[in-house]
Amino acid sequence: MEQETEPGKKSFFERAAYVVTPGSVVIGLLYYLGNRYRSAYYSYFGIPMRDLELTPQDYLLDSPTALFFPLWVLLVVGLVGVLFFRAMERRLAEQASDRQRRLAAGAVSSVGAVLLLISFPVLLEPLWWQRGVLRGLPSFWLRDLLPPVVVAVGILMLLFALHLRRGPEYRRQRHWNAAQGLLLAAVAMILFFAMARYAYGAGVSRAQHDAENGYQGTTRVLVHSRTPIHASAPSITCEDRGRAHQPYQFRCAGFRILAKSRTRYFLVPHKRPRDVDVVLVLRDDDNVRVEVVGTWRGVVR
Repeated sequence: MEQETEPGKKSFFERAAYVVTPGSVVIGLLYYLGNRYRSAYYSYFGIPMRDLELTPQDYLLDSPTALFFPLWVLLVVGLVGVLFFRAMERRLAEQASDRQRRLAAGAVSSVGAVLLLISFPVLLEPLWWQRGVLRGLPSFWLRDLLPPVVVAVGILMLLFALHLRRGPEYRRQRHWNAAQGLLLAAVAMILFFAMARYAYGAGVSRAQHDAENGYQGTTRVLVHSRTPIHASAPSITCEDRGRAHQPYQFRCAGFRILAKSRTRYFLVPHKRPRDVDVVLVLRDDDNVRVEVVGTWRGVVR
């Protein structure tokens, strides 16, 4: 008989729960995905993340954007996969012999092992994989998400094959539990990899969309400066209003605030130039004054 746990003596997992709680794991995941999303967004414009001085709350607020769609897809695909494997197992149990069941498990495990071998180029991303395979896929999302999802399917097929080969009397053995735990850990790792890739791609796509559509939702501003401002975008208009408006006699219109740190303004033109996306970085000091321009929707009576 198995020995019972002594009163007051905690198991390894119970002791580990004091250090790594499910809540801390979820918050850490949200923080990481939000960081990937925000980093990809601003790297599209050439802005280093260290210059923005963002807080953990900023990353957590961005995490739903980076997490909702892949999590929804994983839940739907997982539900379909569970129903499919359950129906297949029931059919094999009712209609197939032991030999046919072993043959089916061998076929499933072979396919799963082949798909699992793809995990090495997927995770390591050598040049031959990027240039010879990924470039042949038609779209950005397929290039980033299809390979890790295929690997996850292969791991799940291996898990299902082990489930078919071993009957209920063997499923309490340590080897079965160890194999099951390792495969589940591999699934979690590859899905985490896929979600991180999605978060980065979503940030780049959102930055490109905002640039092509005039940065809708950002704040329009007028920049008043002591010295002339030379902007390379044709949609930016700067004028010298003369000494009567000193000390801020130069005024520029057509800017929107892309980001703001404690010491800098990151401004973009509301119309995207043809050649390259332009970001004007201004120090928040006595040389400039930024005036927020709202949208008037009322009628004065």
